[in-house]
Amino acid sequence: MNRREFLKSTSLLVGGLCLSGRAFGSIQAQDKGKRIKGRVKAAGKGVQNVVVSDGYHVVKTDRKGRYTLALNKNAEHIFIATPSGYQIKKVGGFAAIYLSVSDRNYNFDLKKNAFDDSHHFFLALGDPQIRVKEDAKQFQEESIADINSLLHRSDQKRFHGISLGDSIWDKSTMWVPYQEAIAKIGIPFFQVVGNHDKNEITKEESDANNLFKNYFGPAYYSFNRGRVHYIMLDNVRYANIKDYDGHISEEQLSWLRKDLSFVPKDQILIISAHIPIYNGVKNREELYALLTDFEQVHILSGHTHTNANQVDQHIYEHTHASLCGAWWTGPICADGTPRGYGVFEVDGTNVSWYYKSIGRDRSYQFRCYIQHLDHDINRITVNVWNYDPQWKVTWYADGVFKGPLEQIKGYDELALKLYKGDDLPADRRGWVEPKRTAHIFFTQCNAKTVTIVVTDRFGNIYEETLDLKS
Repeated sequence: MNRREFLKSTSLLVGGLCLSGRAFGSIQAQDKGKRIKGRVKAAGKGVQNVVVSDGYHVVKTDRKGRYTLALNKNAEHIFIATPSGYQIKKVGGFAAIYLSVSDRNYNFDLKKNAFDDSHHFFLALGDPQIRVKEDAKQFQEESIADINSLLHRSDQKRFHGISLGDSIWDKSTMWVPYQEAIAKIGIPFFQVVGNHDKNEITKEESDANNLFKNYFGPAYYSFNRGRVHYIMLDNVRYANIKDYDGHISEEQLSWLRKDLSFVPKDQILIISAHIPIYNGVKNREELYALLTDFEQVHILSGHTHTNANQVDQHIYEHTHASLCGAWWTGPICADGTPRGYGVFEVDGTNVSWYYKSIGRDRSYQFRCYIQHLDHDINRITVNVWNYDPQWKVTWYADGVFKGPLEQIKGYDELALKLYKGDDLPADRRGWVEPKRTAHIFFTQCNAKTVTIVVTDRFGNIYEETLDLKS
């Protein structure tokens, strides 16, 4: 079935609603390379200085909310960088900040927030990667249920979500159950395209993002909340399932350069992309060059199904473990990180975060193992999955402070138990194997009790006492 046949057969039905082309960017042929005009308004009045783009050119509205844009011949969408202080429009759970170039009306209507969005929150989801109905069922009953439980205890109107790609696993039929699940969360979600979200490039289909764009709109864009400028990028250069790499296209870099020219340098930048940029994108230095003058930059990525944090001066990259764990075969990822997601809080220019494990509260930030050796010696291993260099991992033996644990690169013991060997995991996807990670810590002692104390970069303390003689 080709892309157009699939779209016709599904009618883009999401949650029982047929989504209009205007909301989700159904593309029709029309003459391009012309100038278009539109207006951005709220409560009937024009909104000034709203940034509008076709993915190539970037302009902002005048004092009456009007804009004129020279439409690039390859443009497919017109989108706005929703300004701070305004609601994020959503359709079927996903942010709808764009129009198709096939529309004849290029006006955008905004609505003021009822709260100050300089204080807001967002969720970062890595790699749901659903392939079959069983995966979708777990995603719905476990991941979505956990997220909804968190939001139920929170000020939900201050939240938005970012899905970091590989939402499905090469099966386009999974887009509908994925969308239905996200719609049940009730907050606007922004979508990044991953390598498993793309369609094959063929003679008939030259754009690997075509199916994704028909569901979610542009593959790169920006928006604002509070003191944060959010940027969504496509950093997967793709030919087919096995032939892809990490690369940011020149058209995106050119667009981003123009987009950032409208952003004050004291704003926080939060950039989302699928493949980790610090070690997986070949032209990352071209991106970094555009970020030099900004004081605080956070990059959100996924792809690896493991958790890692990379800090390089003013750039902090959060590589998120996967919601699917080890491809829906067990409760943890191959590096021992529990299935989960990132929870971020932005208060003015202060950004804080924690990792939320599925089915556990936020205090669950590490896991301990005890290995009994000869001569009453015990080896204590600790996996601190969201560790970064500003965390402290220390220990006490029989109540006496012993200092920091030694950090090593190794395997999580539960991951070895669940995934090591050709016969594991037993039910399906036996190719899953444990992965070495740098967020492992250890010590050896002959004490009766050991207390592990982990302090994150924000001063939050987590601890556990182990009885070594029981």
